[in-house]
Amino acid sequence: MNRSNMPFRKNCEGYLVFGSNIIGRDTEWGYIDFPGGGVDDGEDLKSALKRESFEEAGVILDSELKEVGNIKTIWPSDWAKNEKQKKRFEKYQGDDTHFFIGKVKELVEPRGNREEGGWDVNERQMPIKKAIELIASYKPFPKELEEYYEFKLKILRSLLKK
Repeated sequence: MNRSNMPFRKNCEGYLVFGSNIIGRDTEWGYIDFPGGGVDDGEDLKSALKRESFEEAGVILDSELKEVGNIKTIWPSDWAKNEKQKKRFEKYQGDDTHFFIGKVKELVEPRGNREEGGWDVNERQMPIKKAIELIASYKPFPKELEEYYEFKLKILRSLLKK
């Protein structure tokens, strides 16, 4: 199957700061999950991130989101780790991810339950330094995802300097 003819999934990902922490969780699949996800047809990128952040992690934003970059990532053959990802892998060749930074005003109970992608309230934030260390520990990055992981590190390091 020639995957290069498949479309990219329009996606958003947020680096949302709450005090000295970042909203994110270490997953059982060996990567950090930051709030975000697919953008619905006709949906604005910022609106999608606000919706996804609230549904997944119970995030209410304090300020406007600032887009800091965009990367198209082609998924490697071993990318899909769960049923949801396996279905996406059949439909798309990868993600067209738009990255945003923002500040969190308040954390509430996530709208989605665990089966629907809702996060456990006890595992939804971590120190920014820890997020950098975890991502750096994934090296060497898969060739197809190297730009993506390096960009994540760049964003997180810039947040430490603020």
